[in-house]
Amino acid sequence: MKIDAPVRGQDKHGSGAFGAPRGSRLHNGVDIACYAGSAVFSVADGEVTKIGYPYSPSNKKKGHLRYVQVTDTASNDARYFYVQPCVKVGDQVSDGQVIGITQGLLKIYPGIIDHFHFEVLRDGKRINPKEYLPYLRG
Repeated sequence: MKIDAPVRGQDKHGSGAFGAPRGSRLHNGVDIACYAGSAVFSVADGEVTKIGYPYSPSNKKKGHLRYVQVTDTASNDARYFYVQPCVKVGDQVSDGQVIGITQGLLKIYPGIIDHFHFEVLRDGKRINPKEYLPYLRG
């Protein structure tokens, strides 16, 4: 599945690029710009291995935000944050299959560009996900 939406550029909340500074840490994925309510597609065949909350569900401001993790056939974990799942743990998904719908971030972070965060873990370490996003290569 070719995803060709732009990476969230610089705004008052920072940059959506991989490795961009975030205070004392670096950004661990890429933020794909989109409209709230956009479909999110799996970038590989795999199994839904986790559906979670990036923040505590009791957090009044951000507790509703969700993420979906798909583990591909090479055991890499692709994570899609700020996505309302439309799959469940144990589902087998195909490259290009809709796995969720983006959640809006504008009420939480005024002035941010709406997006979903995409990251990949290989052997438990976050890698630059550009190999999964062909338009970022080169």
